[in-house]
Amino acid sequence: MSKPIEQTVEGGEPPSIDALVADILSKKLSTFDLLRSAPSGDYWAFVQRMRLLLVLYRDPRVLKHLQEDMRQKMLEAGVDPDDGSIAKELARKDGSRRFRKLVEDRAQAFSARSSLLSGATFEACLDQYKALLGHVEKRWADACHLYTLGSFPLAAFVSILVIEEVGKLASLAQDLLLYDVPRAASGDGAVERSHRRKHFIGVVSGALINARLDRVLGKDVIRKLLHEAESDDLEKTRQSCLYIDIQDGRAVTPGERIDAERAQVLTVLAGELMAEVLGYFPWEFERMLDNVIAFERAIGMPEKKIDRRYAGSPGRENARQAASLPDGTA
Repeated sequence: MSKPIEQTVEGGEPPSIDALVADILSKKLSTFDLLRSAPSGDYWAFVQRMRLLLVLYRDPRVLKHLQEDMRQKMLEAGVDPDDGSIAKELARKDGSRRFRKLVEDRAQAFSARSSLLSGATFEACLDQYKALLGHVEKRWADACHLYTLGSFPLAAFVSILVIEEVGKLASLAQDLLLYDVPRAASGDGAVERSHRRKHFIGVVSGALINARLDRVLGKDVIRKLLHEAESDDLEKTRQSCLYIDIQDGRAVTPGERIDAERAQVLTVLAGELMAEVLGYFPWEFERMLDNVIAFERAIGMPEKKIDRRYAGSPGRENARQAASLPDGTA
């Protein structure tokens, strides 16, 4: 039986918002502490704490303390938030414009359809959530298997499919978070059909600000992939994975156009995006990223690129989720 939003997991009594705000302002409690108080693997507890945070974030004083906490986490990880490097890299990725477009595209994609979770209870919605997430993880595993078999065009094709599904499910965690107040569709209720929009949402949501991905694939590669996702280039690549075509006056096969290097980039990208965008709950993110790193290691990628010990960035699962807003942006 699901519990109402006002009820905490522990004690059964509604939390005192004023008391929690006072504890946060006096630094007896941080928003990170509140999130970490949910036991690992307990979806219900984590959802309740996230919903409580959304209430707390209405107080601008709490938001100010959140910013201070995040700044401190960055400093502890050896990242200086004031050195301008983050802003410079974001500018090189045309980040301001692309972020505005991401917000617009998400609104168009998700406001037109109802929630993907239709269960009558939290438990029923959670089962649906896990099934949708499991589908994407299995497809990415298929892409990895195809890559190891040397079927590079098909590995690239399935990887792009995964990126599309990541874009399609980018609001799935918010659907679960608001399971008892499901979003009504403003359009025909259908899922997003545009390949280009799904590519853009999937790639930009996970690659625009992602120090790990910049390190794993390289900043120049990421900037190129952002362009491909926004233009028709990624869709053209998707089609070239399957069909014989004419190039420079002669017939070419998918294998001639999609080589091992291209397939590797797309397969790694798909896995990293899957973890970053769909790994909303810390234990899911850890599981997904462990699988991604295992694949990267198996295909011989340098340890300094893929191992989290070399990340040099603050704990992502705390920082992103503590800053989450109702529409999933941060």
